[in-house]
This record gives sequence, structure tokens and C-alpha cells, in this order.
Amino acid sequence: MGRGFRIDHIGVTVPDVDAATAFFAAAFDAVVLYDVRCRTEAPRNTPEAHRYLGIPTTMAQGAIRMLAMPEGPGLELFEYLGPDQRTAAAPSDLGWQHLAVYVDDMDASLAKVEAAGGARNSDPRDLAGVEAGEGNRFVYTRTPWGSTLELVSYPTPQPYLLTAPRAKWAPWPDPSDALADPAPVFRTGIQDWSPVAGTDSLVGLSAAVLSPVGLWRLVARFAGSLTPWRARRASAGR
Repeated sequence: MGRGFRIDHIGVTVPDVDAATAFFAAAFDAVVLYDVRCRTEAPRNTPEAHRYLGIPTTMAQGAIRMLAMPEGPGLELFEYLGPDQRTAAAPSDLGWQHLAVYVDDMDASLAKVEAAGGARNSDPRDLAGVEAGEGNRFVYTRTPWGSTLELVSYPTPQPYLLTAPRAKWAPWPDPSDALADPAPVFRTGIQDWSPVAGTDSLVGLSAAVLSPVGLWRLVARFAGSLTPWRARRASAGR
């Protein structure tokens, strides 16, 4: 099989995001990476959301949270609200909530899915919020038997990396793999901060640094620091 494909995360619809988080933390040492949507936000029930998610018009998307176990892909928890939610699928039923595959080339990969018999729900969309970045996109598709298959690509390091306990599994299986060698040090004006040092070193950051402008400056510097690392990785044939 060619390079450039790996599982990014697995989506699971649950009745209660907080209760499910507690279960996965207790059973598998999962940690919370970030919240994509909080319960304090209005449910997503627009016609556009129904179309690109492929859900019934009677349902609305609620809270979304990304977890990570010590190893392996991310685990994304979803709450959906409405009268037409079915009970959990039995092992004999087809499909998960969705499977997400990381791809290096979104357009070429989407074309391959469609050539194989899949169908897109919409055109690729930009990732937003803590997952945003130049070229960071996703698209929901349907397999020939109707299960949801997501393609996702984030060539630009995502803002959540600045505060999360570790990186998601893909495209860098180990958090230190996502960093330059040596890891970049950011000049914050208060203290130097290296992503390898973890979240404890964020204590001294000022509100100005963590403002939207300051945050994007840090992410931009982080992204630029990966260029020589990517070149070394390519030359080594990884």
C-alpha cells in the first residue's frame, strides 16, 4: 500500500460526553485533547449541517470532544440531539459512527474514494477553531454500503498543540516527532517556551501572547520551524 494514509481518529456517538469521557479515562487512561463544540453552544441544526454531516433533519449536533489514549488514533465523542436517534449498533450491523483517514493530498484522495464507489456529502471544508490552519481540511463521504468515512488533512500544525497534553496520533505518532530537532523555542517576552516542556511551562505566558494574534504568531513560527525537519525526514526516506 502506498505511503500517506493512516487512521486519524474514530468517532463515537454517545448519550453523554462527560460520562463517556469519564469511562474512557478510567478504562483506558484516555485524556481530553480539546473540545470542538461545548454544551454551552447552540446545537448545530441548520440545513447546511444536515447536508454535510448526512444526518436526519430532525437531529442536531451537540457537544464534540477529542480524546486520546496512550497510543493509537484519536477518539472523538459526539452528542446528537433529537427524536430519531437509534440505539447503539449491534456487532452484526454495518458501520461505525465514522472512520477518519488522514490523507496527504485531499483532492486526489477524494477522487480515489469516489472512483472506488464512495460519494461525498459536500466539497472539502476548512477545519476551524483549535484545528484550523492553512490547508487544513476535511470532508465527509459515504462508503458504498452507507457508512460515514471522513478524509482529513492538516499539513499546518494545529493551535491545540500549544496546550494539549500531547499530539494526536496522526500524522505524527509521537508528539516529539511533530517538532523540529532540536525543538523550537518561542520568545514570549516573559519567558522562553518549548513545546517539548509541556503545558507547565505555559504558566508564565501573558494574556497578550495567548490572544488570537499572539497565538497565531506562535503557530506560524511553529509551522516554519518544521520545514527543515520535513526535509530531513524526506531525505531519510521515512
